[in-house]
Amino acid sequence: MKLFDMNWNNDHDVYLDDDKNKIIEVTNYDEKQIRIDTYNLEIGNTYSIKTSKPIESCSFDEHLFTYGYTEDTQTFAISLSDQNDIEKTYAEIYKRECNLESFDFKTEEKEGTKAVSFYLIDKDYRYIYIAAAWIWNIYDHMRDYECSSEIFTWIV
Repeated sequence: MKLFDMNWNNDHDVYLDDDKNKIIEVTNYDEKQIRIDTYNLEIGNTYSIKTSKPIESCSFDEHLFTYGYTEDTQTFAISLSDQNDIEKTYAEIYKRECNLESFDFKTEEKEGTKAVSFYLIDKDYRYIYIAAAWIWNIYDHMRDYECSSEIFTWIV
């Protein structure tokens, strides 16, 4: 099963201190799109996405959640598309059942090497995509680069 699929962007800028007049181009980075082929997976099973180092931070947005990890002079981020985000939210509010689509990502409660898991509902989507980005040699303005690493992955 081929997991790492493609690059999708060639240049990135970072706004230092969130100031559009202080822009630096990021040159030390790599980004990939991880493609999970559902063909050999079984409907009804839960699968875990693991990282070699514990994931530290998590941020949420509509239909998307992002995990990050920073160590020394490098930072890493992965973003996962939660296509059932609205259905799960409305099901709770209106106390009704919701019909979840294809696969359902779950965030993990504890920090650790298992960042997320997903439950395969059907095979309407042949592939599940996860965006990943690495930036290194970020000696100054660590926070700006951490945010940039997350933004690089917001294409899923």
